[in-house]
Amino acid sequence: MKVALVSAEAFPFSKTGGLGDVVGALFKEFIKAGIDVSLFLPFYRTTRDNFYNVVMDSEISYGVPIGFDIRFGAVRSARVSVDVDDNLIVEPSKHGNLFFIEHNEFFDREHLYGTNSGEYIDNAERFVFFSRAVLEVCKAMNLNFDIIHSHDWHTALIPLYLTTHYRECSCFEKTKTVLTVHNLGYQGIFPREKLEVTGFGLEMFHIDGLEFYGMVSFLKGGLFSADIITTVSPTYAKEILNPEYGFGLDGVLRKRQGSLRGIINGVDYKIWNPQKDSFIIKQYSIQNLEDKQENKKHLIDITGIECSIEDPLIAFVGRMVYQKGIDIIVDTIPDLIVTGVNFVIEGTGEYYYEEKVKELQQSYPSKIFTFVGFDESLAHKIYAGADALLIPSKYEPCGLSQIIAMRYGAIPICRKTGGLADTVEDEVTGFLFNEYSAEALKVGVHRFLDIYSDKAKLNHMIYNAMSRDFSWTKSCKEYIKLYEGIIVG
Repeated sequence: MKVALVSAEAFPFSKTGGLGDVVGALFKEFIKAGIDVSLFLPFYRTTRDNFYNVVMDSEISYGVPIGFDIRFGAVRSARVSVDVDDNLIVEPSKHGNLFFIEHNEFFDREHLYGTNSGEYIDNAERFVFFSRAVLEVCKAMNLNFDIIHSHDWHTALIPLYLTTHYRECSCFEKTKTVLTVHNLGYQGIFPREKLEVTGFGLEMFHIDGLEFYGMVSFLKGGLFSADIITTVSPTYAKEILNPEYGFGLDGVLRKRQGSLRGIINGVDYKIWNPQKDSFIIKQYSIQNLEDKQENKKHLIDITGIECSIEDPLIAFVGRMVYQKGIDIIVDTIPDLIVTGVNFVIEGTGEYYYEEKVKELQQSYPSKIFTFVGFDESLAHKIYAGADALLIPSKYEPCGLSQIIAMRYGAIPICRKTGGLADTVEDEVTGFLFNEYSAEALKVGVHRFLDIYSDKAKLNHMIYNAMSRDFSWTKSCKEYIKLYEGIIVG
């Protein structure tokens, strides 16, 4: 079975968030499982700076129609393997399993998708080029994949291209397509004028095509043309069939319900493992849980909050955006501080919420530490040192924070939605609440505080949480089973 993963990002080659983590981990797990897997990525500036010496020019050129123009590109490649210590080994190879689509005008930029001022205005052109370039490279190199697995809106047009512009190409004769929706809130919606960029005409601009409230939706094109649609948790796969979570695409998804699957994301425990974590001050496990307290002391020291080791320390690590519940967090913090709770917050996102958390720190300088941005080392220290983690998401396709928190013995306090509902067991490994409100979040925190005051119960919950296995091995097997079913079917 030959599988191609196509994504706008994948760790360690490029990353802005969870998409990069998921695709990078899936690629690695497929290699370990013996799957003949290839990965296609844009050759961003950051990728070139970090991996130029381990990739090779494949000496293949191709042209991609973008509107009335033809844009030419190249492809660089490498061979990726995994050693006995679970490390990725990347070596130059003209015919490897890692392919970087090169086009300096589109990808030689400081950021992947845009700047603080907004998304790049030519993102439609950039990702149409990337998607069609992948197919052109497959043609030029005679790469015959059984499965092409696209991820999110950036590559969602690939299934549609395979059923239209490339349907006569012999190398795709037996190719089946999978599209994974990591977050339906991001759809690749562009003005109607961008229809020309895609290579489609008005014949595709209708309710059962790319048209979306007078705009063009790349994701919609993939939803009605992919053989199988997956999303990143079973509960989210059900939620997006309803208007509340469907972002206007619930009707399309209900039509494709028979082809929709939910597979929970895993976590790379080589990176997120308190037993081996080089970022934390004291490594620990279930067997020596008392060493977690050393990490709490260290977190208190480096943040400067006035908190004793016995006081509850609650954290938030993530994007400061409405989806993640940052609005109800900032509304809740003042009331919780009065009860003796201390907070550590790390993240970046909407300017308004970044300023709100800064204001909270100014109002309660001894009780709150805020870091606006993302520091990998600090994130590890927070998971290791915090007693609990807030994840009150408005919606959550899967979520990795709660899974990481559990492995580090930080109890997740979550809204019962999407992947949070699938991974956190109420009063067993964490706390769940239903209503999206500051009051419901406060109730969830107070339920945690009741357990926190009983060390025997707290330690039992920590033991449960740290014992759960959300490694990629199980998820990988589910994807392989899915692929095999499509090929046979």
